[in-house]
Amino acid sequence: MFENPLIAIATFFWLTYFPSAILLVYRIVRNRKLFVEKDIERIHNDPAIIFQITTRSATKTSVVRRGISSVIESARSVDFSNYLISVVTDDPADIKTLKDTKCETVVVRRDFTTNAIRKGRALQYAVEHRRRKGMNTSKYWIFHMDDESYVTPQTILALLKAIRNGKTLASEGPIFYPLKFESANRVTAIAESIRPFACYDCVSQMTNPPPVHMHGSNLLVRSDVEDAIGWQFGPILAEDQMFGYKVFEKYGPGSMGWHGGMLLEQPPLSIRDHFFQRRRWVLGTLQNIPKFPRWDQLRLLYRSGTYFLGFASAVSSVAVMTFNYFMIFTQRDYARLTDLFAISDEMKANLADTNFSFEYLIKLLTSVDPVELAFALIMLFILGVWLASYQIGLFSNLKYSKVPWLKRFLFHLQALVLAPVIGLVETLPAFWATLEYCIKRRKLEKQMPVYDFYIIKK
Repeated sequence: MFENPLIAIATFFWLTYFPSAILLVYRIVRNRKLFVEKDIERIHNDPAIIFQITTRSATKTSVVRRGISSVIESARSVDFSNYLISVVTDDPADIKTLKDTKCETVVVRRDFTTNAIRKGRALQYAVEHRRRKGMNTSKYWIFHMDDESYVTPQTILALLKAIRNGKTLASEGPIFYPLKFESANRVTAIAESIRPFACYDCVSQMTNPPPVHMHGSNLLVRSDVEDAIGWQFGPILAEDQMFGYKVFEKYGPGSMGWHGGMLLEQPPLSIRDHFFQRRRWVLGTLQNIPKFPRWDQLRLLYRSGTYFLGFASAVSSVAVMTFNYFMIFTQRDYARLTDLFAISDEMKANLADTNFSFEYLIKLLTSVDPVELAFALIMLFILGVWLASYQIGLFSNLKYSKVPWLKRFLFHLQALVLAPVIGLVETLPAFWATLEYCIKRRKLEKQMPVYDFYIIKK
């Protein structure tokens, strides 16, 4: 069936994505009404919310001030005042930098010791800071933000509704990436389209826990719950993933949910930032796998495995496409068009026939081998879901941007044309990190990789 070994290899790698594609389509259909909370109204029965921005330095970047302003302006627009903005930072200079803003600046002491590293260390320091102030009680809620996070009025109304309903202790919402979209590298900006699409998976994991993936930002958690769980999970890079599972483990399935309040962020501004961000995710997941129960280990291994094999799939697919397009445009070998879809020799011959017609195509399809037809349809479905994931995610990101409609159309066109390149850029970090972890496992378990967990913001 696959005379060309390159096509056989590419087909095998693509088929590993088939179960995920089916599950994603199901979750989109099932969770489409929960994704962004719309049934919200202002009811004045306000809890206390601490908007916590965890950053390495607010002095070296302007986006933290932008995030602070977004909270203040959004809260004012919905008449919400029972809140505190807390900037947790490693940079003592931020005290002076933020002195004229309406926030508290919590500097992580250099002599603070904990088994957590980097961001986990800062998060644990914030927990202990609130404990000293008597704020780790059920009366307070913590809303976690990254330094580039941007809050909208819808975010606050959705948070208030989730707290008012009183059904969950920890919940999340979707994250979109319209900020600085045109300033970022074009490939990384479009590649970030996959993340809103993947948020549909987060809805299912939060509403049907345990979660094996969770955002560290746009996380709403009751203060006493965060105090009980803490962030001291050792020198790991995916502390948010472990935190979510520990909440489920301690408080049960009903403790987790989806608040549906959207948070706006920005894509990595360069290929380098994009690579190291994805690398950290994969390394963090691989570090956490042994700490999960057996069934959840298998779920994580499958997710990591398909991400890893995605690079092999992208490479083999690009190789097939490049070779066939070269032959088509240089040798006028039109029968090779069907190599791109692994269709039979009979159809290749007829595609090369100048008398080929649509009616004859129907006749061929009805006479083709059922196994080959099934493979072709499965591959077409996988390809459709993959392309749709970027188109749907890109639409969500641009929906909340100020990009004109004509430019939006051009971005969608670029996403379609650049899909093979984006696939390589998106999956290379997973391939690299998996090999790196296998080779340097013991070293990585003891020491944080050279690149920091913070993405450099500009």
